[in-house]
Amino acid sequence: MNISTAEWQRKALHAGMGLFALALRWLTWRQAALCALAALLVNVFVLPRSRRRIYRDASKRWDVGIVAYPAAVLALILLFRDALDVVAVVWAMMAFGDPAASIAGKLVAGPTLPWNREKTWTGLLTNWAVALVSSILVLWFYVGSPPQPEVVAVLLCGSALFAVLESVRSGLDDNLVAALPTALAIEKLASLQAPVWALLRGHVSSGPALIALAVNVLVAGISWRLRVVSGSGAVAGAVVGFLILTLGSWPAYGLLWTFFLAGTFATRMGFARKKSAGTAEANQGRRRAANVVANCAVPAAFLALGFPVVAFAGALAAALADTLGTEVGTLRGRRAFSPLTFAALPVGTPGAVSWAGSLASLAGAALVALAALLLKVTAPGALGLVAAGGFLGSLAESVLKDLGRRVGFSLDHDFANALNTFVGGLAAVWLGGVPRVIPR
Repeated sequence: MNISTAEWQRKALHAGMGLFALALRWLTWRQAALCALAALLVNVFVLPRSRRRIYRDASKRWDVGIVAYPAAVLALILLFRDALDVVAVVWAMMAFGDPAASIAGKLVAGPTLPWNREKTWTGLLTNWAVALVSSILVLWFYVGSPPQPEVVAVLLCGSALFAVLESVRSGLDDNLVAALPTALAIEKLASLQAPVWALLRGHVSSGPALIALAVNVLVAGISWRLRVVSGSGAVAGAVVGFLILTLGSWPAYGLLWTFFLAGTFATRMGFARKKSAGTAEANQGRRRAANVVANCAVPAAFLALGFPVVAFAGALAAALADTLGTEVGTLRGRRAFSPLTFAALPVGTPGAVSWAGSLASLAGAALVALAALLLKVTAPGALGLVAAGGFLGSLAESVLKDLGRRVGFSLDHDFANALNTFVGGLAAVWLGGVPRVIPR
């Protein structure tokens, strides 16, 4: 596949701006934020007048990617102002890994990804390799010495996460999807105290790990035989269940089952009516691997990376809140409205919510919060944090879909579910008064 001159210029500009990550060695976070803000303003107000030929669609006022890039850098600087080394390495991944993947994917092509047929394994692996090398070099320059092996291992994991997130079909610009989760993961992994390191190094006792494996293989087999999940859903569920039971113990595993049982009941409730109305879950409501990953991967990652436990509970609360809100809303919701303006909307409009669905969402979040308390996953003082975080997480999808309907983007369904859990977990942490995105 040929790449146009405009596209080459676009990629060169994208990569060239990444060289400014080297300046973070000398800039304060305020100075860096002002520079990023200036770049954002230039891309919003100046480029449309002079350089629109590098846009993917020159007929549009703004190019989403060109605006999202400095916006993502600005957000990283503001959120990680005490860790500009993290900002530098993630910026390097954005600047060099992303365009390299795009070029390799178009020039070499090859097999497509099973979760996104618009992208290839060639592009993903190129992204990973270039993101890793560029992040190592930028960090080397930032600290003035070669990174230690354990730091390289962190960057290896971080660049892999970045490449995977960039390959996901989301409906949003890649820069907005991959940057923040990658930065959070790198910062937590860099502490070398994340539970996942203990698992990878074999420091987790083999006895409990074997029990966790046996339990989840058995549960996966039974769930598949009962046609509650598909074959892929059984495998994905076993992996997620193993991680949560191994890293979070039995109470956390019980909370996972609270979500699964309540969510399955809500999906089955009134299934015939929802099917006739065209709102029922596909595959007769059986959970597929994509459903498992969308709803449970983020909670499992919060545990694996050592986030505060309210993040894990808040993420599951958001998952159940979203499930109940959708299932009950489609059955009982008679009047729909915009979550942004509260203006009435036709039932079924993307982003529209109803009072019945909203109350069900709140009930789902409260149910997980109460279960977390009873199972002693969280302390009594965290009851409101988990419930509020879960409800806010479930609301995130509706808000973004309503916004997308207005400005012209459409969220992928599975990505939206994962986003709900991500927002719900972080919201529970923030509401608890944690001054940073994640404690150092």
